[in-house]
Parts: sequence; structure tokens; C-alpha cells
Amino acid sequence: MLKHSCPIPRTPAVLLLACLTLAWSGWVCAEIYKFVDENGHVTYTNMPRPGAKKLDLGPAPRTPTGKSATAEMRSKKRRSAASNRTPDTFPRVDPGTQRKRDDMRRQLLLEELGSEQHNLNAAQSAYASGRRQPSAELNHLMDAVRLHEKNIEMLNKELAHIR
Repeated sequence: MLKHSCPIPRTPAVLLLACLTLAWSGWVCAEIYKFVDENGHVTYTNMPRPGAKKLDLGPAPRTPTGKSATAEMRSKKRRSAASNRTPDTFPRVDPGTQRKRDDMRRQLLLEELGSEQHNLNAAQSAYASGRRQPSAELNHLMDAVRLHEKNIEMLNKELAHIR
């Protein structure tokens, strides 16, 4: 018959201690120290050092929705940026000039897209021929293929944003 031995004693005191430790761990937070050197450079660290002052940051503020204050502020900034109008004093470009600029940008992006497509085809054929050769650096060849695929994806995204 096998005996089961547990390395942790299961007495009520040990269980209580374990529960208290888990409950208390939620209250623990990192200590932050601010140190200013002789040149005035400020360093923030979690390691105490001579001359450093311990900062009392307190708990992170929460909003009624449960989001942190910084997440709420970012959300407000996005909403206000979307609702802001361009000031009347901001320099304007007439629609014809803007159309010419957009057409030129579209043409440059299309040329770059063609070049990237050509480079992708070359990288794919180099990878295909490299697979037949055991000494080829397949990772390098595959990275080149992925790079050109990502460039093509980004160029297509840019083209989609042009009016």
C-alpha cells in the first residue's frame, strides 16, 4: 500500500496563513524612488539608494466604469480630436492643388508597389531555389519574403487612404 505524503502540513493555522498571504498580496505595490544627481539628472527606480526619496504614489485612480484614469484620458483625447475643427487661420490648399498632390502621391506609391512586387517575386524564387540547396540560409530568405509582403501590405493600406 502506498502512502501519500504531502510536503505542506495541512493544519488550520497553515491554511489561515496561506489565505492571509494571498489576501495581503493584493495590497502590496512596488516602491518607487526618485534620485537627483549632482548634474540635476532625475532617475526613477525601484531600488533604494542613498539620497533617493521614496515616492508615495497611492493607488491608481479608477473611473466609475472601471477603466484607469489614463485609459479614460486617452479615450477623451481621441473623441475631442475627432470633433475638433481646423481653425480658420490654418492655411488651406485649394481642391485642385490637393488633387494634384494626391495624384502624385498615388503615382509614387504605385511605382513603389510595382517595385516591391518585383522584389517579392525575386525573393520567393530565391527562397524556392534555396530550399533545394541544403547550405542556403532559409531563415534569411524567408525573412526577405516576409519583408516584401509586409511592404506590399503597407503600400496597399496607404493607397486605400488617398482620396
